Amino acid sequence: MAESWDEQRLISGGFRRAYAEFEWYDGPRAGLADVDGRPHYFQGYDCDHADESDEYLVWPASEAAVVLEREQWAIFARWNQRSEAGRPVRRAIQPSVASTPATTS
Repeated sequence: MAESWDEQRLISGGFRRAYAEFEWYDGPRAGLADVDGRPHYFQGYDCDHADESDEYLVWPASEAAVVLEREQWAIFARWNQRSEAGRPVRRAIQPSVASTPATTS
C-alpha cells in the first residue's frame, strides 16, 4: 500500500506547492507554483530529453491571479472527472458573431 504524505511533509522533502498545471509533457511544462514561497507562473522551454535539467521562464503572479487560476483549475477538474466517468458534460454555447446584433453609434 502506498504511503500518504501530508503537504508539510512533502514540502520538507523538497516538493513545492503547485496551484495549477497548464501543460504537462514528461513533467510539468507550464503552470502556477510557489517559487521561494511566493506564487509564480512558469513555462518550460527546454524540451531536450538528453539533458537531465529542464529550464523554465518564471515570473511573479498576483494573489488575484492565483484566485482566478485556482477557480479555473477547479472548473476543469470537475469537468474532467465527469468526462472520464462517462457522465454527460454540459457545454457552454457561445453566441456566434453572426447572431450578435450590430450596434450603431
